[in-house]
Amino acid sequence: MSLLLTVTGRDHPGVTAALFDVLAAHGSVLDDVEQVVVHGRLLLGVVVSGSGDGAALRAALSSRATELDVLVEFTPLEDPGEIATAGRHHVTVLGTPLEPAAFAGIARRLADCGANIERVLRLSSYPIAAYDLLVSGGDTPTLRTELAAEAVAQRVDIAVEASTLWRRARRLVVLDVDSTLVQGEVIEMLAEQAGCLAEVAAVTEQAMAGELDFEASLRARVALLAGLPEAAVDVVRAQVRLTPGGRTLVRTLKRLGYAVGIVSGGFTCVTDDLVADLGLDHALSNTLEIVDGRLTGQVLGRVVDRA
Repeated sequence: MSLLLTVTGRDHPGVTAALFDVLAAHGSVLDDVEQVVVHGRLLLGVVVSGSGDGAALRAALSSRATELDVLVEFTPLEDPGEIATAGRHHVTVLGTPLEPAAFAGIARRLADCGANIERVLRLSSYPIAAYDLLVSGGDTPTLRTELAAEAVAQRVDIAVEASTLWRRARRLVVLDVDSTLVQGEVIEMLAEQAGCLAEVAAVTEQAMAGELDFEASLRARVALLAGLPEAAVDVVRAQVRLTPGGRTLVRTLKRLGYAVGIVSGGFTCVTDDLVADLGLDHALSNTLEIVDGRLTGQVLGRVVDRA
């Protein structure tokens, strides 16, 4: 016979330690534990077995809980079974804002897929709200299909990932820069300073139409910048703005233990600033050649592209 202990009340240092001291004194075996604190309120769930005299354990825990000013409830479990890990998924939800209606729709879709929400963890709150839902049940393709439809309906972003050791092994996130981590296209901002925006845009259109590969189009566009003063490059650097939520995304990933890098077909004059500002771990981009304080219209070294 196992026992589920549910502890609620105002959180303060020492609550968990004191209750677990009681469990240890009665020879309890710890089968499972979950704890969360929401705005100073504690919710602690513990499954124990092998406690011998269950009545004595309950009395001791009740007495200690009263001293700690918390409530403890006891629920006998006939056969809690082995803690399931297969069939679990992490569902990450992002929204600006994330309304209750969106949560309701997502929870309903999960239920329709035969999945149950086991835990919800807030990852960030501003400027983008992000939550991680640990769910059990359901299969990956069905969850992705159903939740993709709900994401469109609720105007939120949703990612579904199987909870496996492979997921835990992923420790690197790499981001694009232009029109992703930052707003706009740096090459167009430079072209505007050089007075050749229309010409640069025309080359971009050729590349988008498949008439030029990326390297050829980049070199052609950079050539149009020849003679642009370095001071104008500094003006563009000052004009670059992060996409809303970009800083929070990087900060959250770093807090979760990920290394964060950027790979860009853009230029080091901007990516170097991003590395310093955001504390990025890796960066790869192109370097504009500057001689005597002006752009030469050349790119130094090998061009960084999707290859």
